[in-house]
Amino acid sequence: MEANDIKANNRKRVDKRHIEVWIHRNARELELAKWNYYFANGSKEDVVNALMHYQNADGGFGNGIDPDNWNYNSIPYGLYYVLEIMDEIEFYDMQHPIYTGIKKYLDCHSNFPEGWIFTVPTNGDYPHASFYNYDKEYNSIESRGIHLRFCAFILEHYPESIIYPSVLDLIKTMMDGLKDDHLGDMGPSGYISLINAMKRVNLEGYDYDQLEKELIEIVNKSIQRDPAQWPSYGYRPSDYIKSKDSIFYPGNEDLVETELDFLADTLPEHDVWPISWCWFENYEKYPKEFVISENWAKAYKAIEKTNFLERFGRLHP
Repeated sequence: MEANDIKANNRKRVDKRHIEVWIHRNARELELAKWNYYFANGSKEDVVNALMHYQNADGGFGNGIDPDNWNYNSIPYGLYYVLEIMDEIEFYDMQHPIYTGIKKYLDCHSNFPEGWIFTVPTNGDYPHASFYNYDKEYNSIESRGIHLRFCAFILEHYPESIIYPSVLDLIKTMMDGLKDDHLGDMGPSGYISLINAMKRVNLEGYDYDQLEKELIEIVNKSIQRDPAQWPSYGYRPSDYIKSKDSIFYPGNEDLVETELDFLADTLPEHDVWPISWCWFENYEKYPKEFVISENWAKAYKAIEKTNFLERFGRLHP
C-alpha cells in the first residue's frame, strides 16, 4: 500500500448515523427533506415542496425560512436563502410554481433595486437575530450580496424579465466594485455566483480567466486561517471549497484537511456541532425563540458539514 493511501485510511472520520439520528429527532421538514435528498435517496421535489411552505403570495419568502429571522413578510434574504438551496440540489425547472412566484417577486419594480436590502423595517415586528435589526448603514454593505445573487439568477435563468436591461446595468456597476475592500459577509459568495452565471451565458466584455484569479484572491482573504477562531463567527474553507475540483482548493489543501480533522474532533457525543453565532443583544428579548432557532440552524449547518465530510472521504456510512 502506498504511503498516501495509508495516510488517507488513518484520517479521522465521522459516523453519518450519529448525525442522521439527530436530524430525524430535531430538524424541520425542510432540513429533513434535504438530508434525505443527499443521504437517503430522497427527491429534489420533496425539498422544493418543503420550501414552498415558506413562499408568500407575492412570490417572495419569509415565515422563518432563515431560522434567524421569523418575519412573516417576504424579505430579500429569504429569496437569497432559497436560491442557494435550489442551486445546491440543481433544481432548474423554470416552469415550476416555485419559480413562477420567484419571477413575480423579482419583476416587481417597487422591489428593484432599492428594495433588495438585507435588513428590512418589518423585522422589528418579529423575533430575529440582532444582525437583522434594520440599519441603513449596514444595508449599504451587506445588501451587495443580495444584488449579486439576484442578478446572477436573472442573467442565467430569467432573461425575459422586465427588469433584465436594468439588471445588466447593475451587473456592470457590481463588477466595477469587485476590488472594493469591504464586500460584506455575502459579497464573496455573491461574486462567485454572478461570475459563474456570466461565464455560463458568455456575457461579453469580461476576461473570465482574470476574474477567476481575482475570485481566488478574494476567497483566500475571506477564509479564517486560524482554527482557534473557527468556533466563533467567520468563514472556513468549507464555505467556499465544496470538492477537490474547486478552483479555491489549490493552495488550501492542508487547511481543508485541518477543518476535516476539526469537525471530527468537535462533534459532540449526543448532539451535532454548535452554531458559531447567537442573537446577541436580541437574545434577552427573544430567549425562547432563539432556542428553537438554534436547533433549526444546527440542522442545516450539520447537513452542510456532513456533505463536506463525505465529499472529502471523511464520513463513515
